[in-house]
Amino acid sequence: MSVISVMWIRDGVLVDRMHVNPVAFAVAYMAGSGTHCRRPGLLEDLINFGFEKSGISCAEKMHLYNLERDNLLSNVEQAVSLYNDLAAIAAEQCDYFEGAVELLRHLSECGVKNYITSAVEQENLDKWSHSPQGAKIAPYLTEILGRRQNFIKGQDHFKYVSDRSDGTYYVADAVSEIATGKKFSSQFNVRPIGFAHAITRQRVGEAVDSVYAALRSVDLASDLANALPAHLDKLQLPAGEEIARALTEAGAEFTVTDPQLYTNLRAYFHDCLP
Repeated sequence: MSVISVMWIRDGVLVDRMHVNPVAFAVAYMAGSGTHCRRPGLLEDLINFGFEKSGISCAEKMHLYNLERDNLLSNVEQAVSLYNDLAAIAAEQCDYFEGAVELLRHLSECGVKNYITSAVEQENLDKWSHSPQGAKIAPYLTEILGRRQNFIKGQDHFKYVSDRSDGTYYVADAVSEIATGKKFSSQFNVRPIGFAHAITRQRVGEAVDSVYAALRSVDLASDLANALPAHLDKLQLPAGEEIARALTEAGAEFTVTDPQLYTNLRAYFHDCLP
């Protein structure tokens, strides 16, 4: 009997928190840049950059922003540590997409191996797996694959799962993730599945509120904590059709879209899995 695996992106596919992560990235970067480096519109530019570079680690995003935009941040490691704290606290208010837990349970009961693949450090993922949120799906996961020494999201994770499976479905929401899945589709028998969830300006605004609240809880001395922006009119948020088109062009074999993401995903697996 063949062994089928599904690799899931945690943030943005299983847990509806992709409005939080780019904001936490932006605030952590700004907190570490110093008041003399800040300029009007920097928060929005950083949030847009966070969305644009979705799919890679926070440290990589920060290094890239320094390289491509403004070299404002000197201590990336410290800023990443703050990001981890802010994102974890703010994401406590987030929940799974409707139908996600039920689909994981159903696939697990059918003998499918479910893996999370993430650019987040393994120790942080392990801690999350024992949290109330992580515990909801822990029984239905074969393993959570994070960032370890000489073992990172992408080729390493695909090979690891491929060695234990006869075929792998890869459900991802970022264009870069789908493109990577397509790149290794033949080598590791990976079938990329696009998850086109559109994020609204209102939800980003809610994320800003929650991330700044998290900042005040972990860093009472930060001058940034009391500088909540009044508006976010320079955000660049693509519509659902644009996201779906980009995922398909990047190599997704199938793409699910709002509003019935998991209804469509469950129907897809029902038709494809033996």
